[in-house]
Amino acid sequence: MQVAISMRSVHESLVQGEMSVTDFLKYAASLAVDGVELDDIYLSDANITQIRELLEETGLKVSCYDIHHGAKPTQPEDRETVLRKIKEELAVAELLGAQHVQIVGEVFKPEVAALDVETLISDLVEMVLPALRGSNLILAVENPASVNFQSHQLAQLLREIGDPHVKIGFNMANSLVAGEDPEGALERLKEHIAHVRAVDVRLADRDEEPQSGSYVGCVFGLGLVPLHKLFQVLQAQGYEGWIALEFTGLEEAYFGTEASLKNLRQSLAELRHDAFHPGESTGTPL
Repeated sequence: MQVAISMRSVHESLVQGEMSVTDFLKYAASLAVDGVELDDIYLSDANITQIRELLEETGLKVSCYDIHHGAKPTQPEDRETVLRKIKEELAVAELLGAQHVQIVGEVFKPEVAALDVETLISDLVEMVLPALRGSNLILAVENPASVNFQSHQLAQLLREIGDPHVKIGFNMANSLVAGEDPEGALERLKEHIAHVRAVDVRLADRDEEPQSGSYVGCVFGLGLVPLHKLFQVLQAQGYEGWIALEFTGLEEAYFGTEASLKNLRQSLAELRHDAFHPGESTGTPL
């Protein structure tokens, strides 16, 4: 499995202008990861040619390019505008050599019905698919953090769509936030997985404002996500793709990202070790 870092791990630095896109790429390269997960919201004014050159210089690959749209189905009068934006985003993803584009990943409120979530996903897939024709891009639909639209419904929707260009971008924390057992969710979706986002969460303390449901992000490996079990499911499925780290915790972003990366690498090392020496331990996370 190849390791990437998501731009969202240093969200505040990017939106506040303390870090540019090229700064992020240099930071990722300094951590010796294989690639980066780029996000369209941070690249609106970026120099794409400069980014391409830096990617080539550092050897970083783009594991996934995230595109964003609202949490409600597109109204007919807005459809042309949304389609134009999608085509522009996909063109950038191709220019940067992305392997996947990812869409949908909202934390839906409990009152949002399953049909509404399904309609949103179906509507976006319907718009994105024609623009993907003739490209090497795969659309990875992220499993949403929805208590009403869970893994079995998403798996059924993928079967109904039945297109090899549409897969799952599995977010390790979203199923937990949605009230599911993450291992069970991954088992239901494993045949459709194209990209994995490594995220961890813990329950918010009394003096903390939850980020998702009753949870806040944390250093990967120190929260409630059963990461070792999830990696075992992926390994058994033969998954050899990207694991993109996204740090969402309340700790200082660079510390949290680097501690999470160390724990992620240790988890993957333990996975390889267990394949040859089952039952032996290689250490504990930070």
